[in-house]
Amino acid sequence: MSLTTMERKLQFNFITLDVFTQVRYTGNPLAIVKVPHSKTLTQQQKQMIAREFNYSETVILHETQEVEDNAQWKIDIFLTNAEIPFAGHPTVGTACFLGKQLLDSAAGIDQVNGTLITKAGPVPFAYMRQSNTAQCEVPHDVNVHQRTLSAEDAQSVGLPGAVYESFVKQPPFVSLVKGVTFALVQLPTEDVLAAVPSNLGLLKSHDGLDKDWTAKGSTVGFFFFVKDGHTEDGSTKLRTRMLLGSLEDPATGSASSALAAYLALHEPDNGKKSATRGVHEFHMVQGVEMGRRSEIGVEVIVEKDRIHKIILRGSAVSVMEGSLVV
Repeated sequence: MSLTTMERKLQFNFITLDVFTQVRYTGNPLAIVKVPHSKTLTQQQKQMIAREFNYSETVILHETQEVEDNAQWKIDIFLTNAEIPFAGHPTVGTACFLGKQLLDSAAGIDQVNGTLITKAGPVPFAYMRQSNTAQCEVPHDVNVHQRTLSAEDAQSVGLPGAVYESFVKQPPFVSLVKGVTFALVQLPTEDVLAAVPSNLGLLKSHDGLDKDWTAKGSTVGFFFFVKDGHTEDGSTKLRTRMLLGSLEDPATGSASSALAAYLALHEPDNGKKSATRGVHEFHMVQGVEMGRRSEIGVEVIVEKDRIHKIILRGSAVSVMEGSLVV
């Protein structure tokens, strides 16, 4: 058997997308590696592929033989150094990719539905032709920790005094699910938001965070936000930045979901209420300081003072495609 023949058998197709945007080279890049039903990759191979792409996340998409409306696809989500159970922009990007495929093969249909099977659980999604937008139901178990971010914490990670002295309120620590935690820092103006350095240190101490909500060795991200009024349809507008140490992310679905859930529960200002529930809409713009503007939509449904559902919305545009050899 020739080397060429061997390599052909070990090739996997991939596509890259920019997510939370409809403009190429903005938004948050994502690689999707397609694994046919008849092939497999080892955990080590998946991790090496993610390291090779060197994006914030890479999706390993296990293709199904039932490519139709309401089908299910298993996905694995990898950072460059570890697998994670859930992340927002990989699920939205994958839903956009699969939704476009389904609509291309189905004339006269304006919406398709499916489910992504993640390590955090099933993620139902819908993709709409007219808006080129996917919406995903986000797994959640929201917890607002007793501890808040102190001035000493802010100093320890390198926040300038001009920033932490202008905090609108004492920043809470909020977990979307166990182990996915953010300090939600409200700032007064976009000028102060721009003054946040992009090379913060990591928060070294998790003392005071609620028991069992952070695994040993886990880190806490900083999600900075400025309230920016409302859209014409009443959605709360926010300008945001997410930093995890020296890493700044142009679009963060999990942090956006955590912030939207917190605001819907504790600072509701736009809820469309009925006798039994409130619907809160948010429009977030992130990545501006990086030159990668991203637009993220979140809908939070509150029932009886508890989070009933979180829906994450966004678009994606294809950038590159090809094949890789393992």
